[in-house]
Order: sequence, then structure tokens, then C-alpha cells
Amino acid sequence: MTVEALPRVDPKTALFRKDFAANAADLPGAGLGWLDARRGAALEAFALSGMPTRRIEAWKYTDLAVALENDLEPATPFRAEDAAAIADSAVFAGAMQIVLVNGYLHSIGGAGLTDAIDVVDLAQLSVRTPDWVEKHLGARAAGSDQILGAASLALMRGGIAVRVRAGSVDLPPLQISVVNPARGHGVMSHTRVLLVIEDGASLDLIETHAGEGEAKGLANLGMEIVLGENAVLNHTRLQDEAGGTLHVASIGAFLSRDSRYHVLLGNFGGRLSRVDMNVRLAEIGAEAHIRSIAVLDGERHADVTTVMDHASPHTVSRQLFKSVVGGRSRSVSQGRVTVHKGAVRSDSHQMYKALLLGPRAEADAKPELEIYADDVVCGHGTAIGALDDTALFYLRARGIPMEEARAMLVRAFLEEVIDGFAEGDLRDALWRRIDTALASAQGGAA
Repeated sequence: MTVEALPRVDPKTALFRKDFAANAADLPGAGLGWLDARRGAALEAFALSGMPTRRIEAWKYTDLAVALENDLEPATPFRAEDAAAIADSAVFAGAMQIVLVNGYLHSIGGAGLTDAIDVVDLAQLSVRTPDWVEKHLGARAAGSDQILGAASLALMRGGIAVRVRAGSVDLPPLQISVVNPARGHGVMSHTRVLLVIEDGASLDLIETHAGEGEAKGLANLGMEIVLGENAVLNHTRLQDEAGGTLHVASIGAFLSRDSRYHVLLGNFGGRLSRVDMNVRLAEIGAEAHIRSIAVLDGERHADVTTVMDHASPHTVSRQLFKSVVGGRSRSVSQGRVTVHKGAVRSDSHQMYKALLLGPRAEADAKPELEIYADDVVCGHGTAIGALDDTALFYLRARGIPMEEARAMLVRAFLEEVIDGFAEGDLRDALWRRIDTALASAQGGAA
């Protein structure tokens, strides 16, 4: 008799597979045929790839398998003692607010939701789930190209689905606050957010992630964005997790005809963070503009990896990433732009810049272009270095103290990302957080 050896499964991959095997029947929506099928496909995609390591090209700068702990437990819903952390979650003036705690819907408040917005609690999925949720949930950010997104769908305990109804404009901003309170042990949360902006509708979205405590854990988010024809989404995303947290966000966006998606990614916290963004410019006239700021200190690691698919003619994309890296931290910026056959008159540009504040800071940039169509305009650029000594000398010669001069130059370096995107209270809030991070990064630059 021949006994075939079973393939070896690494402990980190096994952690997720065991979770699914033990709890599949109790996961939200278990027994719904459409969701079971998508969950099964997502788990298979994850199992085939396994936990990402540097041997995978898209993860060559970020070894999640090494960073992840073996003994994490699934996160549980809100507890009374979490109230203080939730109360501290920033509320922007006049904004509608949805709060998730440990990946579970906790509250809806702030300015209150208008009739133009529908919200579904993904922890309560049933046969009465709306058709628009069934149509879109798990259709994006759940395949082998976004492997942690696949895990977030397979193991989803909670999250939200939000729809902005067709033609709805001039709405108050919507803030989605994701809070991970302190725990005495390491936990992992697998959360989904589905956002559908229907034809002709527009929304300003502020997404914040915050945590407390130093216990090691994983916050794994899968986010799906669907923009209808002529829809507009202005999306500000601020990640400020606790120091022991691994934060992974897999974002999949589908842009219909003449829709516009503008996003600013801010990465300031966490032990390791990875934003994995796939944007498909699916129809004529679609536009996507991605801006990113990372300000890092200590030994933080922040990775933003994008895939921009120009799948139709006359589509536009712009990507501008800037990082300020202090201490022994590391910034990673990767972006692949693919112009598909027939996507003529596509227009794309990528620019990656990093400012190193000390000899142990590190930044990696990897722009890529794949072009299969004629009559396109595409380009990319990269610049990584230290502060300009000549500019510092110029400021010092005019009586400006060294630390103030350095701060002025760093702020000027980042201003391009903020300028033209954020105004008013949002702009002020961004600069407050950036200034706090800069003070820490420059203090530990040596």
C-alpha cells in the first residue's frame, strides 16, 4: 500500500484554515447558497497561496507570515469596558458616523443617516438580505490577487454594506470609524465593508482606523467599492492602529462610465500595515486619483501596493505617494498600471517620493507599466533621498533654527499631497495628525 504524504501547511495558514473548519457553520450568512459559494472560493484561493511571504513577488518587501503571531484568537463583539476607546474615535463636524468595534457594527450616529443612504449589518445576514448586497458582496477583493482579502471574506464575522441611492448629492460626509480596543491577548478580526455609490450619486467618505494597547494582533479588512455611472467618491483613509497591530486592507474598486474616485491614504500607526488596492477603470471616462502619505517612526513598516487596470478607452489615473521615514522604519510603495488591449487614449502617471530622516530608515519603490494598446500617455517616476542640505543652509542663514528649518522642509514636501484634496476641518485634522507623527519621526531620526 502506498501512502501519499499530505502537503505541508505552514502554521500561519493553518491558523486561518482551522478557524474556518471550527466555525464555518456559525459565521454570518452560513447556509445562504450565494455566500457559501463565494466563501468557499475565497478560502480555496487563500489555501492555494497560503500566508504571504517574500517569495511572492507582490509581497517581496513585506513578509506577513513572519510578522503574524501563531496564537491569535478571533475577535469578539463590543464589551462595556471598550466604551472609552469608542468615545475617543474622532467625529468630524457635521458628519454621519458608523462605528465598528473589533469588526462588528456598534453604532450609527453623528449627524444621523439620511434616507438616501442604506446600511446593512453584515453580522446579521439572512434570506432577507437586500439584492444589492447579494449582487456585490464578495465580488471583489476576494481572489488570489488579494489573498488577505480572500481570507477576510471566508472568515468574515461582521462589517457593513452601505448604499448611496441614485442621484443623491450634497450629502453630509460619512465617517466610518473602525476601533480596536486594548486586549490582554492577541486577537484577529476579519471584516468586510461594501460601498455602492449608484448612478449620479456622490459621497465624501472619511474612514478612520484606531487602536489601543500593545498586544499583538491582526486587523484584516476587505473593502469593495462600486461606482455607478457619473458617481463620485472622495475617500480619506487614516490608519492609526496601536503599536502591536498588523493592519491589512484589501480594497477592490469598480468604476463605471464617467465615474470619479479620489482617495487619500494616510498611514501613521501599527507595527506593520499593508494597503492592497485594485482599481478597475471598467468603462469609458472613468477616473481614479490615489494619493498616499506615510509618516513612520520607530520600527514601523508601511506598504501601499496598487494595481490600476485601464480596461476601457479614455480612462485616467494619477498616483502620488510620499513617505517620511524616520528611525528604523520602512516605507514600501508599489504600483502596477495595466493598459488593456483596446483601451486607447488611456492617461496614467505614477510618482513615488520618500524622504529619509536618518541612516537606518529605508524606502522601497517599484512602479510598473504594462501597455497593450496604442495611443496612450503613461509615465512614472521615483525619488528617494534625505533633506536637501542647500535648502537647509538657506533657511539657517536666515536665522531659522535647525529643527524648525527641517520641519518646514518636511511639511513643504508633503503639502503637494494634501493640496487640492482636503479643505476646512478635514485638512486641519490631517495636518494635526501629520504634525504629531512628524515630531515622533524626527525625534527618532538618528
